[in-house]
Amino acid sequence: MGQTAWGWLIAIYLFLGGLGAGSFLMAAFFELSGWRYRSNFCPVALVGATVSGPLVALGSALLIFDLGAGRMQPWRIFYMFTHFSSVMTWGIWILTIFIPLALVYGFLELMESEAFLKGFVSARAPWLLRNARTYRRWVAAVGGVFAVATAVYTGVLISDVGPAIPLWSQPVLPFVRIPMLPILFLISAVSTGMGLTFDISATIADPEIQRRFRIMDLSHIFLIGLENIAIGLLFISALSAGGAAAESAKLVLYGPLAVVFWIGVVLVGLVFPFVVHAYAIGRGQHSLTSGVGSGVGIVIAGLLLRYMIVYAGIPAAL
Repeated sequence: MGQTAWGWLIAIYLFLGGLGAGSFLMAAFFELSGWRYRSNFCPVALVGATVSGPLVALGSALLIFDLGAGRMQPWRIFYMFTHFSSVMTWGIWILTIFIPLALVYGFLELMESEAFLKGFVSARAPWLLRNARTYRRWVAAVGGVFAVATAVYTGVLISDVGPAIPLWSQPVLPFVRIPMLPILFLISAVSTGMGLTFDISATIADPEIQRRFRIMDLSHIFLIGLENIAIGLLFISALSAGGAAAESAKLVLYGPLAVVFWIGVVLVGLVFPFVVHAYAIGRGQHSLTSGVGSGVGIVIAGLLLRYMIVYAGIPAAL
């Protein structure tokens, strides 16, 4: 098995960061495109806006806990705000801006759907209620930029360790020296965000929503295709590089992590959702089981993808 310096806590942090960012992006897309207003109740916007801040905040807490200094001497975290040559510092600033924006977005969505909260705001700050749509659109637009940055950053963080662990810094192509993991994590973040907010939450709250947004099936198939290409290029690049990178790829493809990859990531998170959404396009509708099942598979695969990447890392010196 590969290195274990980073374990489950980091894998969960990477997963929650991507899931929270992707959920925010889904809510923001529905808001800015106007899809949110096709019905009186939009579960995609409500769930995406309200879960994104807590998910990313929880993931950040796990990262701090995993860092020994963060757990034993938490005041040292403040020093990380000033080291601008460090990827960690970029991430802290991104998270420091994104998490409050996401929490504000969640409050603005809850204010519309919860009668008690709506009455409370109406009595104390009626101007906020009158201009709620304008505020939501601004927060969605600005927060969307930082949501993309959060999703990409989780990949940048791990690829920055790449010189020591070659799998994590494999380029998109040998002649394109851009690391693949930030791109793969961004695709996975959008996919898992769509799985949580649309396939699971919206389908349970309103089973007819699948019929009103048929383009979501095509969007899933497009994202699954992109994720397939990104994962394929990552392992082709690793095998071509040889050394520790190739050993990492072998761990995943036919070593101790093969079950996680072929069953947890490929079968559950790519093949099953692809078949479900292709069938739904042909049939013209989803069942509750297929819609929710696809979302659950995509979200689980998002976690296992990051677990697999973290645990497959083999230091270059080995």
